[in-house]
Amino acid sequence: MDIKRLSYMVALAEQLNFARAAETVHLSQPALSRSIQTLEEELGMRLFDRDNRNVKLTTAGAVFLEQAKRLLFQMRNLERDMGLMRDGAFGNVAFGVGPLPTVTVLPPLIRALRRDHPGLALAISSNNFRPLLLHLRAEEIEFFVSDTRDIPAAADITITPVCRQHGPFLCRPGHPLLARPERRPSDMVAFGFASLLLPVSVKALLRQLLDLPPHAPLPIQLECSSMSVLKLMVREGDLILLATEAAAVEEIRAGHLVPLPFDGLPPMFAEIGVVELAGRTLSPGARLVLDQLRAIAADMPATTIYRDGAYQPAD
Repeated sequence: MDIKRLSYMVALAEQLNFARAAETVHLSQPALSRSIQTLEEELGMRLFDRDNRNVKLTTAGAVFLEQAKRLLFQMRNLERDMGLMRDGAFGNVAFGVGPLPTVTVLPPLIRALRRDHPGLALAISSNNFRPLLLHLRAEEIEFFVSDTRDIPAAADITITPVCRQHGPFLCRPGHPLLARPERRPSDMVAFGFASLLLPVSVKALLRQLLDLPPHAPLPIQLECSSMSVLKLMVREGDLILLATEAAAVEEIRAGHLVPLPFDGLPPMFAEIGVVELAGRTLSPGARLVLDQLRAIAADMPATTIYRDGAYQPAD
């Protein structure tokens, strides 16, 4: 069975139009039609029902499509892995980073990689997990690192925990709530929050802490994917920052932001993990990046590391 015919079949199944599929695989329409016909003759069954205007997958075609896509995926993996072995170099690594690890682990990660592996070329996408999932499934990145709690489980991806980064509520020095001898979490509602996009589980916990009904809107006055912007706005006003200690360590050390403490709060944390395609072997460069990332995460403040099936304090 010709591997090229498999790719032609997949293209036609995705386009359901001979002209568009032929353009996608850089064939003439008659050549594509002959290739599909030859494949059907080899299999002894029709993969497509077609008339003058419509192309549809048969039941057998739908089954064949899933297997063909899997074989093509493995073939791309094989070609890529052999190329990496042939070149004997780390080459290029394309990966994604969510908004929180962009602030906490990405800067020291890049510094360490540039220092120790200057020949490694990096292409980094920083975004929320939904766009990063699209890039991953399109094979535009090898993996991404993000808060993984809202990422739905799927057969084509694997999610590996890395760490939990814990954090308090943060505000500017001189915030009105700091002067109160007694304060409750619900007192924060009047001031509002600045935050990254929050996971569903964190939103539910926050509603409980603020004594809000289960489906009430949260008092998030500023939601932004840039932690730098969030920190700046909190320093300049009375908004309260929802962030981990690792994301604001420099501002805390400099006294520009301070914790807003409450008694008896449950743990607040971000759950950072690595998302990659199931069944794909990471390149040597990607493995190097992830090894360095885990080492850096272990040195982050207020961080617990996932090892041996559990979250443990960093060494």
